[in-house]
Amino acid sequence: MSINISKIAEMINAEVENIKDIEIKNVNKIDEAIEYDITFLHNEKYFSQINTTKASAVIVPKDFSTDRDIILLKVDEPYISFVKIMYAFYPLEPVAKQGIDSMVSIDETAVIGANSSINAFVSIGKQTKIGTNVQIQSNVTIGSNVKIGDNVIIYSSVSIREGCIIGNNVILQNGAIIGSDGFGFAPGQGSYEKIPQVGNVILEDNVEIGANTIVDRSTMGSTIIRSGTKLDNLIQVGHNVEIGKDVVIAGQTGIAGSTKIGDNCMISGQVGFVGHLNVGKGVMIGAQAGITGNVKDGSIITGTPARDLRKMRRIDAALGRLPDLIYKVRDLEKKLKDK
Repeated sequence: MSINISKIAEMINAEVENIKDIEIKNVNKIDEAIEYDITFLHNEKYFSQINTTKASAVIVPKDFSTDRDIILLKVDEPYISFVKIMYAFYPLEPVAKQGIDSMVSIDETAVIGANSSINAFVSIGKQTKIGTNVQIQSNVTIGSNVKIGDNVIIYSSVSIREGCIIGNNVILQNGAIIGSDGFGFAPGQGSYEKIPQVGNVILEDNVEIGANTIVDRSTMGSTIIRSGTKLDNLIQVGHNVEIGKDVVIAGQTGIAGSTKIGDNCMISGQVGFVGHLNVGKGVMIGAQAGITGNVKDGSIITGTPARDLRKMRRIDAALGRLPDLIYKVRDLEKKLKDK
């Protein structure tokens, strides 16, 4: 497959410099691209690679410049434009075999929408409703009274427990578990009594849940993940958690029960949240941070316990000087004793 460079420029509404009439044959990373590939630059850290890349064309920011004679496609958002070109070269293909396999178990009260594909060894419970154009791979378990919207993709080994609600255009990666019991136990005299987890999970439209990520059902009410939010692999979302719109959370993060996270937050990997917190909108949290208190809108924090990024950097710098300071204090103590 090849696409003329002029057509590509038209697809992403780009301003073109050093235009040549060539056919682009593939997309690639800037350091691995070869002749007739197209790549992109959007991070200033890598701008110098324009001098060494073997790509024939590069998508760049509008204010980017170089003395090199290479085709530049200038756009407002190079990364987003590159994604569009990726889809042109690699169109989405169905993830599930078309139709409903004979080796499925669908309760007679369940409703399956038009043009849905369900592969072998899928189980669908009572009163469950599945929308149109849904794709379900093999070995998926969907409980009773579940509602699934349109254009949902469910990969193999996913489990969706009873009463959960899945919006439109949701993607559930392999092994995700939606609606397992929350970790609720009442302490008694030397033992713990299990608290019934009678709520559900709501995933709004355009949510993606990563592989082996678990979203627990609420004790009462709903655990909610708002529209557009993306969760990486191996994340634990506790019961009654609410995550806002367009939040991104990297892998191995754990969110304890009843924590509320605002819209447009960016959360790095291995972050731990204690329960019953309120995290504001637009918060950025560094990797391995420990969140032990409420966080204001727009904060940038890191460390354990998490602190403002600038303060944490000063603390880290001071800790780096601590061994030398200890020796200096010992020397001063010795001099004082010798007097």
